[in-house]
Amino acid sequence: MGTLDAKKMAGYCLMLGPIIALVAYFIQPGGVLGIGGTPDPTDSAEVIKIISSNSTLGIITSLLVPIGLITLISGLMYFVQSMQGGNGYALARTGLPFAFVSVIGWTITTGFSLSIATGVSESPVMAQAFFGINIPATALFGVGGILIALGASTREELNSTLSLGAALAATVVFITAFIVPFVPDQANTINIVTGLCFIIYTIWSIIIGRGMIKG
Repeated sequence: MGTLDAKKMAGYCLMLGPIIALVAYFIQPGGVLGIGGTPDPTDSAEVIKIISSNSTLGIITSLLVPIGLITLISGLMYFVQSMQGGNGYALARTGLPFAFVSVIGWTITTGFSLSIATGVSESPVMAQAFFGINIPATALFGVGGILIALGASTREELNSTLSLGAALAATVVFITAFIVPFVPDQANTINIVTGLCFIIYTIWSIIIGRGMIKG
């Protein structure tokens, strides 16, 4: 077996990671596509019922979301490190820990949904904690996404317009994280908006990954 090229591997991570996470995010029970229904996030019993009624899908998506996110972070870590000594490195390096911690938060929330989907727990606390942790995790990803994309926008070898678009999408994600706590009943509508923003960020990540693979 030949030696794996770290740059190409990171490129594949940037391409595959966000796709896996995004698809799982959209199709999870009660998620953006409303599979199984669209529960009021403030109604724990309703949230638990939808996840439990779609347990197989809930288990699969609860496992795929963190796999996709961690794969993305792996690629981002290489990408940011490759900027060292050049334009944008300071911004991107500052943003990386925010993105990293957000993935930890989201991974914890998928553990809660997995517990519900498997029937191990039907405690309302699980659904409440899922909602509560998801908000700061989203805000942290927004901050990290803004800084990393802005850093990338200063690089001559990258498409600055697309990077600025990704930064704008991350800004919207950051803002929505502050809106949801004040209007939790509108969380489902806001999730659609953040989902669209994640699509934009995914496209940006795929293009960067493709460039890294080509070398």
